Amino acid sequence: MSSEREVSRMFIRYMQRVLRNERINIYNAHLNDIKEMPLEYWLLEEIAEPYHLDDFKLTNDEVAKLEDFIEDDQLSEAVATLSTADKIVLYEYYYSELNAVEIGSRTGKSSQGVNKRRRRAIKRIKDACANM
Repeated sequence: MSSEREVSRMFIRYMQRVLRNERINIYNAHLNDIKEMPLEYWLLEEIAEPYHLDDFKLTNDEVAKLEDFIEDDQLSEAVATLSTADKIVLYEYYYSELNAVEIGSRTGKSSQGVNKRRRRAIKRIKDACANM
């Protein structure tokens, strides 16, 4: 019986090594596909100019007119039907990539309230697009 356990342990270790090596091979194969800026250069750029991405963020006044920044006419009209608070939540969630807790702390709402507002806003957009 102990020999069966021994064999099964050896097999498990063998399979773990095979899977690990396969993962490494896939990773190394994809390294050649990446043609982006190396992480070190990006980090050095971020250290030199830490808030350069803030230039592309919209102010709350601009977010209130979010539909002006949307190229698709139908989607722009649907977004125009939302309140400013809905637009701010959608912008912060999808563009700034903040979670509900972070948005709630900025707007003074609970995370549940933020999630509910986001879901309602998306439903309103879907309904407005369907009615056009």
